[in-house]
Amino acid sequence: MDPLDRSDPKRIGDITLRGRLGFGGMGRVFYGVTDDHEAVAVKVIREDLVARAEVRARFARETDALRTIQGPHIAALVDASDEDEERPWLAVEFVRGLTLKEFVETSGPLSEADAAALGVVLAGALRDIHAVGLLHRDLKPANVLLGQDGPKVIDLGLVAFAEGPTDLTTTESTLGTPACMSPEQANTPKQVTSAADVYALGATLLFALTKHYPYDGGNIAAMLMNIISADTQPNLDGLSDSTRPLFVKMLAHDPAARPTVAQSDDRLKELCGRAPLKRLVEATYVERESDPEEVGPPPRPPRKDLSAVVRPGSVVAMLADRLRSVYSANAAF
Repeated sequence: MDPLDRSDPKRIGDITLRGRLGFGGMGRVFYGVTDDHEAVAVKVIREDLVARAEVRARFARETDALRTIQGPHIAALVDASDEDEERPWLAVEFVRGLTLKEFVETSGPLSEADAAALGVVLAGALRDIHAVGLLHRDLKPANVLLGQDGPKVIDLGLVAFAEGPTDLTTTESTLGTPACMSPEQANTPKQVTSAADVYALGATLLFALTKHYPYDGGNIAAMLMNIISADTQPNLDGLSDSTRPLFVKMLAHDPAARPTVAQSDDRLKELCGRAPLKRLVEATYVERESDPEEVGPPPRPPRKDLSAVVRPGSVVAMLADRLRSVYSANAAF
């Protein structure tokens, strides 16, 4: 975590900001603590983009999605600004730990059992997103946090309705991360279905297992050309014979040839065996050196020093006088 800059706000809503967590193409993310002592990640639209209607619409869509989706493996919305606020913001629970991308790049690929266990968790998150008629559209290793309570999916900035075209993109623009983008999302982004999320799940797990993505290229344009070409097969090097058939299906060029999220989940459960989440957390949870300290309960108020007001000796004498008076009164009866 980096310290706040002089130009950064010190407080947003009921949240005190304590540092910078990162930034992206649309906004900046801060670490903050609510007045109820809950650690949160606060996303704010960049000042130079706040006046753009399409950026505000995308931000509002993410906020609405977070309000709608309920799931144990999706970072939950804690608070958000009003729609008409000058500079919109949203706050989600702060998940302490590395992203899947960071973990693999620093510690190496996951075992087959742990990658399958991760797949079960991510499939569950996608199922919760799809259950409310939405698509994630940007599932990737950098959007999976390996927290101490289990993996959680973050960044719903590209959510779209599962049925029908979305107004989030135009025919001239492609939003998403090319490395994990399905052929249809790269080619016709306004006409994607839940099969695009299945493809992204396969690409994310492929990276977790092999440290590479389905397609590569000298630049983004070359990568996209490989992705949309039906004649170019995905790179499945490093997969075992037991896992390869599932990835062939999940990364199929034709969306209709891919399994559903539920079918993928069933096969992943077979591959991971028993107690998948506990083993996965133990194998992957690593805290960043730059992560902020844990937020504890509010400090106890200091005890008042009464020594200057009442001396111990006077208290004892007062109690003795009361006992004598009570004893004398009782003795009279």
